[in-house]
Amino acid sequence: MLREHQFSLNLFQKVLDGALVLICWVLAFYIRFNLMPGGQASMGWIYLKLSFPLIFVTLYFLSKNGLYRSQRFSTRMSEIAAVIKANGLTFICFILLLYLVFPAKFSRITLAVYYILSTVVLIAFRLMVRNFLRSLRSKGKNLRHLLFVGNGEQFLGYIETIRKYKDAGINIIGWIDSGGLSDKFKITDLNMSVGDAREKYNPDFIVMGYPAGEQKKAQHIITKVYNDVTNIQILPDISNIYIGHDISNFAGIPIITINSPTLNILDLILKRVLDLFGALVGLIILSPFLLLVSALVKLTSKGPIFYGQERITLSGKPFTMWKFRSMNIGAESQSGAVWAVKDDPRRTKFGTFLRSSSIDELPQLWNVLIGDMSLVGPRPERPIFVDQFRHEIPAYMLRHKMRAGITGWAQVNGLRGDTSLEKRIEFDIYYIKHWSFWMDIKILFMTIWTGFINKNAY
Repeated sequence: MLREHQFSLNLFQKVLDGALVLICWVLAFYIRFNLMPGGQASMGWIYLKLSFPLIFVTLYFLSKNGLYRSQRFSTRMSEIAAVIKANGLTFICFILLLYLVFPAKFSRITLAVYYILSTVVLIAFRLMVRNFLRSLRSKGKNLRHLLFVGNGEQFLGYIETIRKYKDAGINIIGWIDSGGLSDKFKITDLNMSVGDAREKYNPDFIVMGYPAGEQKKAQHIITKVYNDVTNIQILPDISNIYIGHDISNFAGIPIITINSPTLNILDLILKRVLDLFGALVGLIILSPFLLLVSALVKLTSKGPIFYGQERITLSGKPFTMWKFRSMNIGAESQSGAVWAVKDDPRRTKFGTFLRSSSIDELPQLWNVLIGDMSLVGPRPERPIFVDQFRHEIPAYMLRHKMRAGITGWAQVNGLRGDTSLEKRIEFDIYYIKHWSFWMDIKILFMTIWTGFINKNAY
């Protein structure tokens, strides 16, 4: 079966992808220098040498985007999107490599033709593979036969996922010790031992899931079947997982880390590069406007131009967040620490405009530049409110698993000011769980078009 040769299949797919990249690169060169006027075909050897780093970078990003894992539980569109993303990142990195490492000038037409060709070819190849596998599975081939064992609630989401992806080729043989769940999902209930079921049905996988209080039963079954060629999958009963998990190996000991963002070093570098570039460019381009706002703040009310307030960012670290001052001096001397409300009497006349237009937030570009904040991330809160909400709102502190941002997924979806805090945290958690470089770009564009002026900004 294909499962038994997964490593060989992955290797074959990588070799094939490398060959496709090479073919597209050669074709791009041929089109530019042989079919179009003004070409210098003598540079062919240089371009051929560059095919090797191009192949390496392409395979890295294809792997990084999960395209060498089983696609049984992914949609056609998600696979296409993953190819486009991987090839786009490859293209960016390759261009940087060319202009930073190699002194020679390269044809931009060749690069553009290659990107279009390679994207189309890589997508077409995967769609052909997907259609081929769908055809096989419709004929009862390339199926994965599963045997369920246990009565844990974690089976509910697992079964829903299986039934959502009808083309995945999953066949559930039966269910042992289901505690009535087999009737609920109309799956054959098996009244036999796991060993007998394995001998009779020869499943590809034994999928086991018990509640936390019945782990002794699970361990007993594992001791009976562990010394067998049949793969065993454990569905752990782990509650309160909001932003994902990671399974690592510590000197041979498997460790499950919960609620930890799945960002690797490259992700962190890309996000920080975007922050530095965006903050620096923003400060330079907006500097005349920032000077004008500073003058207006000073002329329209007594007090300093900027207002620094302690907030909480990544890992619960406090920092001073800067804003254009929009309230009168001593605004909290009587009210204490409170949230701003609509028609807040503490605001200055010019401060009302600053807050409603979000211009008061622009000095936070400096916070981004020095590393206290990010362009995109959960909005930072004051320590006094953090101490309050951490005990009132589930998963509230998980928003500090990522650096605080000037704008965020919650904000571009209208959750600003006096809106549902629980809903805001839900959007923050979603952002951290599903973070990607392109999601940050999307949020920044949404902020430009819809995020500055908002009825809830006051």
